[in-house]
Amino acid sequence: MIKQFKVLFSTGTLLNRLLRKYAFILVSFITIAIIGISVNTYFQNYNLANAVVKDALQNTMRMPSDRTTVNRLIKDQLVGSPEKIQNVTSYLTLSIPDYFNFVYDNQDKSPDYVSFTDQIQGIYAEYSEVTSIYIILKNTPDYFQSTTEDKGGRIYKGTPKLDNGFYIKSPILLNSDEKGSIFIGFEKEGLENSLSTLSSFEGLSVYMVSSTNNRLYTYHDAGMPKSHVEWQEKTLTHSLEVNSRVPVSEFYDDYLVEYQQLNGEYRILATLDKQMILRKTAKDIFFLIIGGILLDGILIYSLSRTFTKYSTQLTMVMNTMEKASEGNLDVRIDTEKTEYELKELSDGINHMLKSINQYVEDIYKLEIKQQDAHMRALQSQINPHFLYNTLEYIRMYAISEGSEELAEVVYAFSALLRNNTNQEKTTQLKAELDFCEKYVYLYQMRYPKRIAYHFTVAPELENLQVPKFIIQPLVENYFVHGIDFTRTDNAISIKAETVGNLVQILIRDNGRGIPTEKLAEIEKRLNYPKIQLYHSIGLQNVNERLRAYFGASYKMVLSNNVDGGLVIQISFEKGVGKDV
Repeated sequence: MIKQFKVLFSTGTLLNRLLRKYAFILVSFITIAIIGISVNTYFQNYNLANAVVKDALQNTMRMPSDRTTVNRLIKDQLVGSPEKIQNVTSYLTLSIPDYFNFVYDNQDKSPDYVSFTDQIQGIYAEYSEVTSIYIILKNTPDYFQSTTEDKGGRIYKGTPKLDNGFYIKSPILLNSDEKGSIFIGFEKEGLENSLSTLSSFEGLSVYMVSSTNNRLYTYHDAGMPKSHVEWQEKTLTHSLEVNSRVPVSEFYDDYLVEYQQLNGEYRILATLDKQMILRKTAKDIFFLIIGGILLDGILIYSLSRTFTKYSTQLTMVMNTMEKASEGNLDVRIDTEKTEYELKELSDGINHMLKSINQYVEDIYKLEIKQQDAHMRALQSQINPHFLYNTLEYIRMYAISEGSEELAEVVYAFSALLRNNTNQEKTTQLKAELDFCEKYVYLYQMRYPKRIAYHFTVAPELENLQVPKFIIQPLVENYFVHGIDFTRTDNAISIKAETVGNLVQILIRDNGRGIPTEKLAEIEKRLNYPKIQLYHSIGLQNVNERLRAYFGASYKMVLSNNVDGGLVIQISFEKGVGKDV
């Protein structure tokens, strides 16, 4: 991983590496800032959630305290004396006719005596906040239940299940002996409104359980997932049934928990789901993260556009310099695609390449002139007449001895030497071909029965003036590079004729030929309008001299024979030659 990380910042151009470093620094800085803000937001929400749970516990604890007076008054009205306890007991144990007889008997004794049902209805009329009343006596199998919908109430068998409300439980005492319990239900909307407005958190739950394991109040936030509610209800119910304990420890892992016992009668548990804290934090930082991602994207895109544009221009300049270093001095930088300092640099490089190209061309021409002068100086060091006379003596001696073949070889060599030492720059086309024929003849004498040749020139072209040595170097190339002396069918032909208004010279051989790629490279060099430097100047020298002599009408084309070998076609207009 570390190695890949190093490679990321150590490959490519300097600008590309800088772009990666700047982008990494910016993204890292923004990412660290977002992480820092996110962590801080989470802890703020965590502390706020703790405060919410504490406030929920306190609000729930205040409910019994706020209803203590009303609860005591109702309790006194219903079971506050032995006679009232006896009234409730009679109502729960006697039949309806027997109970009314019981009431009538007591009213005869005390005109102010009120039946139990009248007392219940009077409580609803006097205390509007009361929603239900449950009375349970220990020695009776039945219990009494009354609600605002059924104020008269009914008697039920079994253990009561308190409706979803807020209840305050009080013991029914007779001479310090607990005879049962009374549960008075109050409106819970006020408490639930206060719990729901504590904060924007979801996942708050509050439970209030009596000492006798009766669920006195239950609250679940509306946004709490159903699966979490079911788990809490199942866990609490199971714990109360098994060991009469509120399962505080089971909630610690996934919830913030506040627990309190109140006056030995009430156990209050407030919880808040920790996942809701994460969800609230995610909501708070959502737009921050989106903004950070957008900011990263904009910065990276802007840097990439800027650096890529600059890098593209710099790469173009570097590629041009690389081509120039390989010898292509005619290459130029397109200054229309460069800007600012790179444009100035490109102009300077173009000017430098132009100057270098001109210097090279001047040096090349000077070198050719120096070579020509050197050759002439060497030629002048030998007395041509002495060489000619000596060769003529050798030829005549060979004839006198009957060796006419040797005499022909000497004569051909003498003619070649005479042509080489001649200071004239031009010659007739027929003389140039005769010279080439003698050159091939000497090779034929060295390799008898292995070389064939055929040279023809149209009569109207015999006296055509051309630069000297324009065909001999091409013939020499065949003997140096193309011929195979192990074969007996080597052949070369030269044909000069008139085609329309053009003079056409065809040089054909059946040698090795030239690979297509190399042939295309040579064609490109021959067609290049300016002088260039190459390691071999034979073919190029002929091309430059013919172009300079015949002008724009001149053209040289190289192609491979279908049956093997090379074809060189030289064409130019008649009568356009000038001194070179």
